[in-house]
Order: sequence, then C-alpha cells, then structure tokens
Amino acid sequence: MGVAASVEKYLKTKGINFTLLEHEYSEGSFNTARVAHIDEISLAKAVLVRDEDFHYTLCVLPSGNKILRHTLNQIFDRHMELVDEDELHGIFRDCAAGAVPALGEAYGLDVIWDEALMQAPTIFIEAGDHRHLICLEQSQFSRLMQDKLHDNFSTERVRLKRREKNIPRRRMTPEELRL
Repeated sequence: MGVAASVEKYLKTKGINFTLLEHEYSEGSFNTARVAHIDEISLAKAVLVRDEDFHYTLCVLPSGNKILRHTLNQIFDRHMELVDEDELHGIFRDCAAGAVPALGEAYGLDVIWDEALMQAPTIFIEAGDHRHLICLEQSQFSRLMQDKLHDNFSTERVRLKRREKNIPRRRMTPEELRL
C-alpha cells in the first residue's frame, strides 16, 4: 500500500518533501520503532480523542510517551476520551486498522501536538499501513504543525526492565503480600 491516498494528496498540496522508510510488518508504535531501528522520540504516534460532543482531535506525540489525560482535559477544558477502533476505521478509511497517520488535517481533524517532538531532528509518521513510515526533516514537520495547537500533554512511558528482557516475574510469598 505505501502512503495512504489522503496523506499523499495532503503532503503534495502542502509542498512537503518526504521520503519513505520501509520496515518489517509491525503493529503498535513501540514495535514499529523497534523494527524500523529508530528512536521512540522520533516516531510521532497519533491518538484520536473526542469530547462529550463528539468533536474529534488528533493528538500527536512521541511513540514512547503516553497522554496525560488530566492535562489534555485542562488544555481543552473538556472531558476527552479515547476513540475506539470502529470509529478510527470510519475516519481513516484509506489506512490499515491501527496504522493512523499523525497528520490529522489530511482527514479534516483538529490537531494538538506535543512539544517533546521538537527534540528530534527527523520525525517519522505512519504512512497508513504497517510497513511504511513517512520520514520528515524537523523543518518540514514544523511547517505542517506551525498553525496547530501545541503543548506538553504527554510523559515518557516507563517500561519495566523485566518485560524488555523477558525476565519472568517472581511470585511473592504470602509474608511479602501482607507487608
């Protein structure tokens, strides 16, 4: 598939230079960064949220981060909740399920991006399938996001070392559980 039609048209209309990075099939931003051999701060993931009036906003943040929903709620002064998979597919029709590009404007969505993305010299974005990433220089990414809302609304996700190294969990004794 490569680049989703909506994304390709949007990037061409905006005059954005980009390249494509092909990688092994992967699902989930953590796995994508790993198989593509890129740093999680460089992979911009997209998380779609909506408020109680069904107004959608695409949150763009580093793939190693998680949204601080309380902060996001304060920014919008609304209660924001994650959109489920069925709704995602209805909006991103030209994309594979779960391969949401971090370019909400291409789909008529409002966007908020996390300022942590400014740390990366190159930004990678899902192209719309599970095998390709759009590669943008920071200047090109900044052009796309220049008139979008931005703030610090995410934090680095802490991953347990034992999970990364496949170290089995130790069972706690009844005495330890009582402490």
